[in-house]
Amino acid sequence: MLFRKLLRDMAKHKTQFISIFLMAFLAVFIYTGVGGEWRGLQYTVDDYYEKTNLADGLIIAKTITPEQQEKIAAIKAVTATERRTLVEAAVPRSSRETYQTSRALTLHFVEENKISKTYLVEGEDMDIADDTGIWPDKRFCDANELALGNEITLNIMGVETTKQIKGIIYAAEYVYAGAEGGLSPNFLEHGYAYLSHKAFPVQEHFAYTALMIKTDDQAGLEDKISAAMEGKYSAYIQQADYPSVALFQNEINQHKMMGDLFPAIFVLVALLTMMTTMTRIVSGQRTQIGTLKAMGFQKNAVMRHYISYGLWPVVVGAALGCVTGPLSLPKLFYPSMSSFYTIPQWKPTQHISFAVVTLLVILLCAFVTWLACANQLRDTPAATLRARAPKPPKHSRLEKTALWRRIGFNTQWNLRDATRNKTRSSMAIIGVLGCTALLVCAFSMNGSMKLLKTWQYETINLFETKISISQEATPEQVQDILAATDGEALMETAVEIRIGDLKRGAAVVVTDGVTLIQPTDKKRKPITLPADGVSITAKTAAVLGVKAGDTIHWHVYGSETRVETKIAVVYRDPTAQGLTMTRETFENLGYTFVPTAIVTTQKDIAHHEGISSTLSTSQIVDGWDELTEAMMLMVYVLIGGAAILSIVVLYNLGLLSFTEMAHDMATLKVMGMKTRKLRSLLLTQNLWFSVVGFVLGLPCGLWLVKAMTDASGDTFDFPVRLSLPTLAASFVITFGLSIFVSLLFSRKIKRLNMVEALKTTE
Repeated sequence: MLFRKLLRDMAKHKTQFISIFLMAFLAVFIYTGVGGEWRGLQYTVDDYYEKTNLADGLIIAKTITPEQQEKIAAIKAVTATERRTLVEAAVPRSSRETYQTSRALTLHFVEENKISKTYLVEGEDMDIADDTGIWPDKRFCDANELALGNEITLNIMGVETTKQIKGIIYAAEYVYAGAEGGLSPNFLEHGYAYLSHKAFPVQEHFAYTALMIKTDDQAGLEDKISAAMEGKYSAYIQQADYPSVALFQNEINQHKMMGDLFPAIFVLVALLTMMTTMTRIVSGQRTQIGTLKAMGFQKNAVMRHYISYGLWPVVVGAALGCVTGPLSLPKLFYPSMSSFYTIPQWKPTQHISFAVVTLLVILLCAFVTWLACANQLRDTPAATLRARAPKPPKHSRLEKTALWRRIGFNTQWNLRDATRNKTRSSMAIIGVLGCTALLVCAFSMNGSMKLLKTWQYETINLFETKISISQEATPEQVQDILAATDGEALMETAVEIRIGDLKRGAAVVVTDGVTLIQPTDKKRKPITLPADGVSITAKTAAVLGVKAGDTIHWHVYGSETRVETKIAVVYRDPTAQGLTMTRETFENLGYTFVPTAIVTTQKDIAHHEGISSTLSTSQIVDGWDELTEAMMLMVYVLIGGAAILSIVVLYNLGLLSFTEMAHDMATLKVMGMKTRKLRSLLLTQNLWFSVVGFVLGLPCGLWLVKAMTDASGDTFDFPVRLSLPTLAASFVITFGLSIFVSLLFSRKIKRLNMVEALKTTE
């Protein structure tokens, strides 16, 4: 009998039960979906690193001798070592190809292929004794239609040699393989390959320039390395600081933060929705509860019956979310990420926390339902069979002032109702707060992405084309390119900055009369950097804890020359964090200026010897759009979730308000008040709650944005602000939905059962 009653009541109150189902479903769906996505990435990449035995650290020097390797291997914390050297090679195009420039391959000549070894996709494993084979990466091969057995002609330091593809591989060091001059990888033009050290074309000129190490303790290791190398090395880079490792881990951390934080908002609102909905339903069944108790049903049986009202929708919603989340949501993000990153597989994974969170949501909702029912079940059957008398009005201090007599009836009535029903009022405000915070976060992220793109590619970058210079280019060839393109030369490389025990890898840009790259200050306004000093980006300065006038120690990777300079100016750049200086300053510090790129306002660049590749501004912008595609998908998910959240919360609270105020409304109708006026009372109250929730939700939304941008790491400097479009869009959605939901109650007021509503306690 109770089960049939349950089904009838669910059919009668289907809208409220659907809202409970949606909240439980969304909370678990987002948690398990995003959780399955980032956990799948973390599991895959960790397994990838383990299978390829990715080096825990990398020592870079001009030459790594066997004696130096032995000294490093003798360090107690070091468990294994292996040498290698990296060389940039050009792959000449055939006469049938129309591209002007050669493709570029980063060649790894390895000693043993035991540390940071290749991940075989097809073909045969790498043979360290094979001097005729080459193992290129799969994405380069796919883009250039290369297959096993094909031969590749390489130009290595001016020497041409031909190697046969013996295997096609991935490498864990290249989860992200950035293109020259751009953000998005260009697998058609750039790739990497592994070869035996015996395959180097001129053996008498061969020297190892890097030493990979495995270690079980990083503490104090660099000091021991420095002592063993007698300071004759350029840099020691830990695995976590590899550009590819750091960027991909930051991506995972950002998704993890979203997957942990945003579902918590949905769970909180789901509990509020459950409390308000069940309070309304149980209050409306007070007489039926009294009848069941009078018929002999035990209190526990009645309690279990009403707990099942909230339990079944939550169980179905949470279970469905737990199953469908990992199966569907990751498919939204993986396609865009796979165009940017390279890992062996893109597959979400399950985790025990999914079941724990699902069970926790169910138990919390069951507890909230119990709280909503407990109050009604305390009374005796006789008392329960009688309708509960309306709450007596409480007169606040405001009602005793002259101001109270000056405000209208609408305001007076809503103030009394809000103070009399503090719990319902608080729930309404919290619900709108959560909705506003999600909307502000979503629209602010969207605005920050667009602002960052405009800032970088319209305010800072004033060039039309960026030309990458080949490593083998001669000074004469560089001058010819500069003259032909009316371009400006710059050198982009990597540096290591030290402040005490703190060190950070960063980029350095050395300019030679460059006017087509315009630095900006902290307010994103164009400024002129000093010609005789070293400037640092605001993000790097914040990470290092330095300011203008402070002293920093740094050196260029690949050079053993270490310098000490004062910071002249702190400027701001959204994507390139590090140092900037002029050619004169750079050379006065003992370094040699070697142009790596030329920027020009010309769009069509003719072929010249010494050009490695060219990128137009539009191509660079396309790369940025690819990089941010996954983030924008998350923004759209947030906007949709916030809209659903707002509708469900406001509708349920509107129903609760309508139920609790039915007696008052019936009285007002008897006194002659029109339906339009009654509708205005409800609309005013909803708008009041929306205003308070909206105002409180603005700083919460900005906090969410800050948390998301901080999770992206030290690479990007996001402009976080509450812009007018963000404010307007959030306002329109929040208040538009509030008005829409309020208007839904017009028919309910017209159909109000006057006799039933006016019944009082006998």
